[in-house]
Amino acid sequence: MEKETVTNETKKREVKRVKKQKRSFMVRLKLLTIAVLLLIVLIGILKLASYIGGISRIHLSDEGLTHAERFKDSVVVHGIDVSEHQDEIKWKKVKSSEADFVFIRAGYRSAESGELMEDADFRTNMKKANKAGLMCGAYFFSQALNEEEAVEEAEYLLDLVKRYDVEMPLVIDYELYEGGRLQQVVEAGEMPASSMYHDIVLAFCRRVEKAGYESAVYANYDMLTNYMDSTLLDDEAVIWVAQYGGVCDVKGGYLYWQCAEDAAVAGIEGNVDHDIWYIEPGRVYSTRAKGKKDPVSIGDCEIAFKEESVKLKNHRAEPEVTVTFEGKKLRKGKDYVLSLVKNTVSGTGYAVVRGRSRYKDWTAVPFTIE
Repeated sequence: MEKETVTNETKKREVKRVKKQKRSFMVRLKLLTIAVLLLIVLIGILKLASYIGGISRIHLSDEGLTHAERFKDSVVVHGIDVSEHQDEIKWKKVKSSEADFVFIRAGYRSAESGELMEDADFRTNMKKANKAGLMCGAYFFSQALNEEEAVEEAEYLLDLVKRYDVEMPLVIDYELYEGGRLQQVVEAGEMPASSMYHDIVLAFCRRVEKAGYESAVYANYDMLTNYMDSTLLDDEAVIWVAQYGGVCDVKGGYLYWQCAEDAAVAGIEGNVDHDIWYIEPGRVYSTRAKGKKDPVSIGDCEIAFKEESVKLKNHRAEPEVTVTFEGKKLRKGKDYVLSLVKNTVSGTGYAVVRGRSRYKDWTAVPFTIE
């Protein structure tokens, strides 16, 4: 009887111990569940904060600008140009400011010594702007006195950009620098004819195009009017003109307009140049870059979107695009390059499709953003 009583007491203690362990486990489980839920909430808050923090309250716009009549059917695409003179740039915020493209200074010829120099921030800017989703081009500040020096500058630039994705033109920035070598030659009367300036910038462009890149000439209103003839130059080169004050009076055909030097953009401290790119949706633009023999125009290809509309995700709308020619699906990155502009807000975005290798020309196709 005594032995049976001891056994019962042992069982009772064991039951109590098990119940205690169970209660302790349940308490720990509840605490762990609460901790996990708090962690999920915290992650959500951080993601929301990151999302909100990435939304720019500063947006580039064409308010106060008067566009030439020739661009009445064009979409105004906003961009900037930068160099080492800007402090560290937060490129994701730049993109959220509705800047869709950037021209980055790759290098320059010293106005004093004539030495070719790399821009100190070129590699960093190019890498991060590519990653942030901006279309990238590069420019070289020239002080070339002849065609040979212009070709030398083009080759220097080509060597710098070969490591990066370049969807925009490679540009010769041709302007008079106060007291510089080019201005001294001009003031000495040694470059009196506009054809001499044209020969110099076109030598640069042809070398760039031979390497398979698009080219452009950047110059201000004074240079394009009083030293060059923009109405002749536009037959052989894409023009990027600088003129401030809300109106561009250059008579020649230009595709890019640097309309201000004091724009505010999220991600950049201080002022930055504001550039406009005019795109007429559906138009097929000819390219000058040299590719394979007898290339097919991208205008002869079919460009289609997987969905009728695309939702914004992390500030961007990124539709799936297919490009085909005579039933054959083209290879992105090989046969064509795809870029997206005006794709950070609801409304209409544009897929810019540029032919490569066996394909040529480019066009912009609209898509809907929810």
